[in-house]
Amino acid sequence: MPCREPLAESHVDVAIIGAGIAGAMSAILCSRAGLRTVLLERHRFPRDKVCGCCVNGRALQILRSIGLESGLQHLQPATTSSLAIRYGGRQLNVAMPMSLAVSRRSMDRWLVDEAVRSGCHFVDEGTAAVQPLRSDSDDRISEFPPATVPDDPGEREIHVRFASQYSARSEPADRSAAVHLTSVGDAQQDVEMKPSTGGTAGRTLGTAETHLRLFAKIVLVCDGLGHPSLQLLPAFSAEARAGSKIGLGAVFPRAAADSWIRRGEIQMMIAKSGYAGVVEIENDLLNLAAAIDPAYLNRSHSPMDVLAHIFHSAGVPVPQEFPHATIKGTRPLTRSARRIAGHRLLLLGDSTGYVEPFTGEGMAWACTAAIAMAPLVAAVIRDGWSDETVRQWRSTFSRIVSSQQRICRLLATTLRHPWLLRPVMTAGQFFPAVTQKLVGRINRVPDTLEIVR
Repeated sequence: MPCREPLAESHVDVAIIGAGIAGAMSAILCSRAGLRTVLLERHRFPRDKVCGCCVNGRALQILRSIGLESGLQHLQPATTSSLAIRYGGRQLNVAMPMSLAVSRRSMDRWLVDEAVRSGCHFVDEGTAAVQPLRSDSDDRISEFPPATVPDDPGEREIHVRFASQYSARSEPADRSAAVHLTSVGDAQQDVEMKPSTGGTAGRTLGTAETHLRLFAKIVLVCDGLGHPSLQLLPAFSAEARAGSKIGLGAVFPRAAADSWIRRGEIQMMIAKSGYAGVVEIENDLLNLAAAIDPAYLNRSHSPMDVLAHIFHSAGVPVPQEFPHATIKGTRPLTRSARRIAGHRLLLLGDSTGYVEPFTGEGMAWACTAAIAMAPLVAAVIRDGWSDETVRQWRSTFSRIVSSQQRICRLLATTLRHPWLLRPVMTAGQFFPAVTQKLVGRINRVPDTLEIVR
């Protein structure tokens, strides 16, 4: 049943920052476990997001295992079963396990609604900042026994800033509710955000304060590239690697002239300036996601010109409606966090770092990490914090996520050196069994993953 009670205090079990795949799925699992959970998002929901929008076989298996596959089907995603790689007029066709393609605007909103139905409180349009502890600057966490970690108050403190008015939901999008949080300031008063009269179903608005404080027994950081919520914790910084590409994305209608992309096919176009993938999503739309060399981007008149060049170089016509699309960009993509865990603090999803993914691996990594995180969080709430949790998360993450990312690192390296592509494409044509083995490895759920339903 959806949560109907207001969040009457600022102390919770779990605070999750970032309502993408990793954050929303973590919120679902924590709420289902009966934990007091708050999900924080800095953007107004729903929102668009640069992403390939492919839900691959591994992600589908995980969603099915926790009872979410039918809900995903209600979004009417497109089905994909093949990948066409185009470079210099050549094409390599790769058969793939059945997967789905759906916009992140729709998928993330659906997952957040599922989290709210499970009992999570969702607050958007709030910029969260995790407050530092002295121990955050020390990598040698194992030196501190659990009972003597310096300045451990038993919770992590988060400040949430709202530009003018803030909104929150403790019901799915078709309901409304009041939410209480504690404001930062001398008065330390509770602020009640009552339903607005503007007709926005399921949303409550407040303007009394612009800063709020929240205290959580454990914080899950899922706010993407660079994890801005940890700006006050420099030991967790994630620097972009030299040569890291810039992400670009757009969604636009499919036109009759776009017959070059078949139904059920993912098209990947490669050029010296970068590469772009196009796939059909729900409502007869096309989604484009690209990784671009920033040097080419700086020399071009516009991102549109760079993307059009990639289409032409690969021997593919520019989609008819593409020139009218709005292009969104990202921070430099490839990066890795210095630390993925700290005292009462776990990172997952893109906040841990980013390897240029292909055909759904990014969302699959997020789903995998959320599933793996759930039993650790439950143990912290049940038994209390232990620094063993940090070591467990590092080990678990390395085993089930980092090992999978090695394949994408290899593929990304190949794409950065286009002269390698011709022999690789030739090998793929003559040895399809090797290609299929690689595809199967990408779509396999790790054997050691513990599914918490």
